[in-house]
Amino acid sequence: MPARVRPDEVTTVVHVLEAFRKLDPDLPIQYALSFMTIAQNEGISIGELAERLGIAQSSASRNVAALSRWHSFGKAGLDLVQAQEDPRERRRKIVTLTDQGRAFLEDLRAIVSPRDFRPAKSA
Repeated sequence: MPARVRPDEVTTVVHVLEAFRKLDPDLPIQYALSFMTIAQNEGISIGELAERLGIAQSSASRNVAALSRWHSFGKAGLDLVQAQEDPRERRRKIVTLTDQGRAFLEDLRAIVSPRDFRPAKSA
């Protein structure tokens, strides 16, 4: 018998997906998965990202570009991640979160595990 999913768990997933949709209404799920994988493994290379997601390296590169400051053809990206050349292996790109990416990750954390609401004490 399959495990039952609690309604609050579904609601949490919906809120996380809505947060991504606010960034870009047409954001592919592969971009969201790429962002989450990078957030869990900061300093991951584009090749390692491709391997973890089971996608081609070219697709991982496109995902990182879309999540970076500048997407392809000069189009603005989401500025959530940055890819930099690995100083030890110049062909390799290392991906980390930007300040904006860290802020977005904190927004997602607040959705997943909200702090207890405590009303302000009246004077």
